[in-house]
Amino acid sequence: MGDPFSVQANERGMVRVFTTELEPEGDAAITAQNVHKILGKDLDIDPAKVEVFPAKVIAGMGLATYLREGYGIPEADLAGKAAALDALKGLIILIPSSAFEDKAQVLDPNQAVRFLGAFQEPAPKPPVQMAPTESAEGRTEPGKSRSSQINQKQRKGSWIVALGALIIAATLVLFAVF
Repeated sequence: MGDPFSVQANERGMVRVFTTELEPEGDAAITAQNVHKILGKDLDIDPAKVEVFPAKVIAGMGLATYLREGYGIPEADLAGKAAALDALKGLIILIPSSAFEDKAQVLDPNQAVRFLGAFQEPAPKPPVQMAPTESAEGRTEPGKSRSSQINQKQRKGSWIVALGALIIAATLVLFAVF
């Protein structure tokens, strides 16, 4: 990866991690909606995809575990950094590539923001080929459908009922005549 502050158009699978000791209150609070104030005034990001939270929120889990389980960052990529990530105080800011909405941009963090690293999410695995099944194969000749088999059984049943009714009628006529 080149400059971690340069976001390439159509970038995929990168998570940038920042921290700051600033924890302003009220209207000055740093949120996903206004994080551009400290990361670059010209930044155009989707705030719904940015995470901003106090480190104490995940103190029991630790940031390294959060990145591993939440973003799928491989443990090998976090090796040597896990202790430092887990010991953070202040606000944590996580910006995945998807927040940049496929636009090339440059981050310009102010001095109160510390860059912790850019971590690559694993590439998605290719879809598994389904096993071939007989029912999925096309047919060149029309086969007998289940409905046509049912119709044949119904026709046979109708003939048997009609023949039985005819025999009963003939028997009644013969008894009535004699």
